[in-house]
Amino acid sequence: MNKEVKKYYGETKKFFGNKKVQNTIAIVLFLAILILGVWIRVQPITNGNLIDQTTGDYTPLALDPYYFLRVSETLIATEGNLPEIDNMRYPALESGWTKEILPKSTVLIYNVINTFNSEATLNFADVLNPVVFFALGLIVFFILIWFITKNKWIATISSFILTIIPPYLYRTLGGFSDHESIGMFGFFLALLFFSIGLYYLEKKKPIYWKSGLLGLATGFLTIFAIVAWGGGAKFLLMIFPLAFLIRWFVKEDKSMWNSVIFYSLFVFGMIISTPILGYSLSSLKGQLFSSVGIFTLVALAYTLMETLVVKLKFKSKLIKKNSTLSSIILTIIIGGIFYQIFVGNFFSLILGLIEKIIYPFGTGRVGLTVAENKQPYLSDWIGQVGKFVFYTMLAGTILVGGKLASGIKKKKLRPLFIGTFAFFIIGILYSRISASSIFNGNNFISHAFFFISFLSVAIASIYIYNKSEWKIKSQWIIIVAWMIPMLLAVRSAIRVFFAIVPFVAVIVPIAIFEIAKWGKNKKDDLVKLISVVLTLFLIVMLLITSIGYYKSVKQQADYQTPSYNADWQNAMSWVRNNTQQGDLFVHWWDYGYWVQTGGNRPTVTDGGHFNSYWDHLIGRYILTTPYPETAKSFMKAHEVNYLLIDPTDIGKYSAYSSIGDDEEVSDRASYITTFISDLSEVQETRNSTLRFYRGGMMLDDDLRYKDETQDVFLPKNKAGIGAIMLEKTKSGYGQPQGVYIYNSKQYNLPLRYLFVGGELVDFGKGINATMYLYPNLINSKAGQQVDQEGAAMYLSEKTKDSLVAQLYLMNDPQELYPELELVHEESAYPFAFNYGGYRGAIKIYKVNTDEMTEIIAREEFTYTSGEYGGLDDLQFVKN
Repeated sequence: MNKEVKKYYGETKKFFGNKKVQNTIAIVLFLAILILGVWIRVQPITNGNLIDQTTGDYTPLALDPYYFLRVSETLIATEGNLPEIDNMRYPALESGWTKEILPKSTVLIYNVINTFNSEATLNFADVLNPVVFFALGLIVFFILIWFITKNKWIATISSFILTIIPPYLYRTLGGFSDHESIGMFGFFLALLFFSIGLYYLEKKKPIYWKSGLLGLATGFLTIFAIVAWGGGAKFLLMIFPLAFLIRWFVKEDKSMWNSVIFYSLFVFGMIISTPILGYSLSSLKGQLFSSVGIFTLVALAYTLMETLVVKLKFKSKLIKKNSTLSSIILTIIIGGIFYQIFVGNFFSLILGLIEKIIYPFGTGRVGLTVAENKQPYLSDWIGQVGKFVFYTMLAGTILVGGKLASGIKKKKLRPLFIGTFAFFIIGILYSRISASSIFNGNNFISHAFFFISFLSVAIASIYIYNKSEWKIKSQWIIIVAWMIPMLLAVRSAIRVFFAIVPFVAVIVPIAIFEIAKWGKNKKDDLVKLISVVLTLFLIVMLLITSIGYYKSVKQQADYQTPSYNADWQNAMSWVRNNTQQGDLFVHWWDYGYWVQTGGNRPTVTDGGHFNSYWDHLIGRYILTTPYPETAKSFMKAHEVNYLLIDPTDIGKYSAYSSIGDDEEVSDRASYITTFISDLSEVQETRNSTLRFYRGGMMLDDDLRYKDETQDVFLPKNKAGIGAIMLEKTKSGYGQPQGVYIYNSKQYNLPLRYLFVGGELVDFGKGINATMYLYPNLINSKAGQQVDQEGAAMYLSEKTKDSLVAQLYLMNDPQELYPELELVHEESAYPFAFNYGGYRGAIKIYKVNTDEMTEIIAREEFTYTSGEYGGLDDLQFVKN
């Protein structure tokens, strides 16, 4: 029996040890993962969550996909020949169309589906697009990781993690028809061919034409990645030159010309592919000469320079002997002069690069108020992927440093590199931990920690390179070149988490396999035992984490609904049926693509920020303006037909008031806060009811109050309001009392205005602020209850007279906007209320500019640039 068992065991081991069998198992497992990923991502489509109730057709999930859908619709309508001008966007500016390939890919999917099902709509192809390119991208990703690591199991596990990791779900989900899904497909393709090229250069006798062909293919696919998603492709312009330069420094001299040919034709391939893929050469120039893309040209210039120095017969032995240093100096001098003459200020480029590292999305108001552009903290990243995956990733990155160090011939120098490399990784990640940390990413100590960690590994690497031979396998060159931009990107913006997670999916299984390999190669039994235990622990934790990931993404996919909700669907149906073709809408930029695609009407601004100066003008002279004449002048100048205000504009007040502020950021920036009254705290007396509304808001401006009994000064951003008291008697409401806090001292001060029941009550004196009373929706054991006076907004002096407050919230109680006629309200509820935020109606106002006879249409409002608040002193009303 024992012999039979041993025989069976031996045959089984031999069978599963066969490489073809293992490859087949890996591919079958990958196909199962692929099917799982697609199944999860089609849930919003199959469960009917993406149906527009007014059209019965599919509708995208988020804002930007509506623009790409409209471009696809136009491509179909014009048989692929887009008009020169897009009349829906910034009509006065005659803007063009996107150069991205996404709309064309949707049309292609539509045409393919239509060959099998003639009833399928373009909208169906549109919502299916991200799932299609998720699948194609995952296939290329699997091949890429298998090729780089030469390990089918790492490739399989990486693909599984990428399929279920939460940050990678939403932007590849059915309905999210934006450029990220097709962009990552292009990213993986370009990285795959670059990796093939780098591996090919390791051959003993690489052939020039093959090196050049791989370079051309990489250049073509890089441009494809750019036209698919320019934001994601920027990483390629960091990864490729970094990997190429690292390999260059550990090369053998005989491969120099092949390397230069490969990389030169990579750049040349980008140039000649640009018009083929519908991209402009001027746009490519902008990419390559940016503070990020310039590294692509620097790598080319340096390697070409050193090749010439080494291979050509220079008379100077000093230059030839110190070819690396000489080439660096010559590249900086010649490149700097060239840049200064033909491109721009060379020193500004250097300063811009440093600023780009610290503030990746700049310091502009518009960019920084977009939620997905918010610069994250390390705590945000850990929250996205979980502690286990983060710390395994961290261990993996340090292990990569160890693999790089293993190629240093002088072993005594290896600890120096590993230590400084680990410090470098810690410096990138931990120099921006959280807003409350000493390392908050913005102060001097954070910046110093970051740059010192960078300098330490740079200095150590140069020292080691000059003291010892250093050989690094292409596998680890590609991985470290991919890793460094990804780690830097962790500090950049929340939106790039999506682009980072593929690397995370790779480095986690690499860490586990390297730990297992480390123990296997040791002779010490204790070390082997520790390695086995640690590996098993990591595998178990990965399984537990994967189960949590799966539950999370499955639930999200099942219940995901469009941000273009039922209210917006009905509102845009009203727009299509009750306004004229070409009627121009103005609103906060967020809703531009919805109005253009859903309502089929042009807008002054949209999410493309084609002219961000107009975002400032709308924020300042329409939404937050206390001067009605400025809003009317803007609308008259632009010949606006309709003004639209969404209920979420209340919560977004801080964003557009910041963008609408003046140069000193002093007169508009504010926000609107809701205070809630707990029914258990209501105090009943024989003749009155006293309610306390609790909340919190720092003062947006200095406050001074003086009466017969007190003289109070409360400084902005230091003092705040923590509650409002309101007494109600049979005869009416008493004057609201604000409870202000400063230096742990409480001040009860009267508020001058109260808005209740559609009426604005002026008590004649008090703090120049308004208490806006409205219902609160309460969840209780008995079900939902409506407390008609349960919520209150505190409208400060900066916000109470804004157009949003006066027109939208209070329905123009002082008749300041008689020319704006409320023509439509859209809400699933009969009244506005608080439920975790303000819930009200979408309101559409017809702008009767012909009635604005006394208003001057200032042409300055149509200018495309200007100073913040620069139009304040203009005359808007005729004498």
